[in-house]
Amino acid sequence: MVMPIALLLLLNSERLLLAEAFSPPRIVNRVQHPLRILQRSSCDVFQIPRSTTNSRVVTSLSVASSDFAAGGTLVLSSVIGMISEKFNFSGGHVVTLLSAALLSNTSRMVPTDHMLYDLCWSIFLPSSLVFALLSTSSSVSEKDSLSGPSSASSSSSLKQSSEATNVNSSILGMAVPFAAGSIGSIIGCCASFFLIKFHDIKATAILAGCLCASYIGGTVNFFAAAKILIPMFNCNNTGGGGISSLFGSLAAADLVVMAMYFSLLSFASKSKLLQSLFPSRGDVDDANKSDVDVAELIGESTSENSKGNASIGSSITAVILACFISISSVLAATDLEKKINNVANVPGLMCAFLAVFGLIAERMIGMGLNQMNKASYNRKSRLVRSLEEVAVVSPKLSNICFYLLFASVGTTADISSAIGSGPKALSFASLALVIHCATVLVGTFIGGRLIGGKLPQSTLQEVLTASNAAIGGPSTAAAFAADLVPITPSSRFISQLRRSLILGATVWGVFGYTIGTATGVTLAKALMRWV
Repeated sequence: MVMPIALLLLLNSERLLLAEAFSPPRIVNRVQHPLRILQRSSCDVFQIPRSTTNSRVVTSLSVASSDFAAGGTLVLSSVIGMISEKFNFSGGHVVTLLSAALLSNTSRMVPTDHMLYDLCWSIFLPSSLVFALLSTSSSVSEKDSLSGPSSASSSSSLKQSSEATNVNSSILGMAVPFAAGSIGSIIGCCASFFLIKFHDIKATAILAGCLCASYIGGTVNFFAAAKILIPMFNCNNTGGGGISSLFGSLAAADLVVMAMYFSLLSFASKSKLLQSLFPSRGDVDDANKSDVDVAELIGESTSENSKGNASIGSSITAVILACFISISSVLAATDLEKKINNVANVPGLMCAFLAVFGLIAERMIGMGLNQMNKASYNRKSRLVRSLEEVAVVSPKLSNICFYLLFASVGTTADISSAIGSGPKALSFASLALVIHCATVLVGTFIGGRLIGGKLPQSTLQEVLTASNAAIGGPSTAAAFAADLVPITPSSRFISQLRRSLILGATVWGVFGYTIGTATGVTLAKALMRWV
């Protein structure tokens, strides 16, 4: 997602300068709420003391009341979004984000900073990726068992071959839109530099480089580039209009514009015009038709079997099992990334580890189901039914995690502060992002036709996911990708498509993490010639 996709972070520029020190320029060891990154990064870059001011006054609450207000806001706004999505009133994630922002900005009881908001980023967001990868195991195994033990091995072989083809096609299909988006980010930041200058021209060049790094590798690269550029060009921090003030204003504007961008991705994914410009590939259509034919052949048996197997007990067991696998994977991936980053700074490892762990867990469940179905073809134990239910409950759990993520983003919103933080900073970030979006669409449309058959034709899902990978990084892009494709347990093709998009988002998101900072620093150096 994605993972799309992503996030109304309406933050006050002064508030961005609060906090403890940011560690040396290295990727954080877990997915964190951007507010945490902002708070820790800006203080370390500019050596600014902790401030006691807060733009949005919140009534002092007891710990219990604060927990209740924060949790209630997250749950209520998520439920509102789910209801909106169910009855097709509007995009559910956008409604969740806006309702959470409304609740938090109209009530002084809702805290602007809470542990639950951090959990939405550190636990729920990465968990949604694992849940998405667990969404295919039982559907395939049940189809194999319905076809009989003799066909299970051939079906598994065909599945692996088809899956490898889909993953390869998705990764290659995102190459052109990611490249176009990265070029668009560079052009957009150059345009912002020449058309919207701050009072300090040298600082404007630095901020353009930081913004470029952010629009290629994610928000973390914004601060990584700043830590390199500010000492390099000896920018001072004197007065209220110094580099720190400009840095905080642009960081806030960057996240505000990025939030609007992520919200618009949900609408863009349903656009008939964009779907006609970036249609599904021929192999996708053939695979989908084949999948429908298989479903029709075994439809009656599957329906009857599902009715017999579905039970509250097996569903609860499946939820517990899926949550255990997901949380264990997140904790293990976080620990591994931390240990590796202590030796070598390799960005985006957590998301890559999650993809590996999720695939391993899905394969193990699928293999276990195949073996148990062979052993007892006509009778299914409660364990088998629970394992089959994992693929049924996992998409729902992934969706809940994504709703909670959007709710946490909206809850930390500060609308009045964002409006007053500076129209020039908002214009600076908006222009760069608009050019990025235009370049992604135009560049992919033209580039795909110039390349011809050398690379797979990019679908709309791949275009949006690749753009998200550049703007938000691998975690938000993979979560957005997971939410792009509605999964049904009876559709093997849809399951494979969803997983392919997630892996593609992870690959290009990690690649963006790797090149983002270097690209931003190089751009800032080049722009210094016009200072």
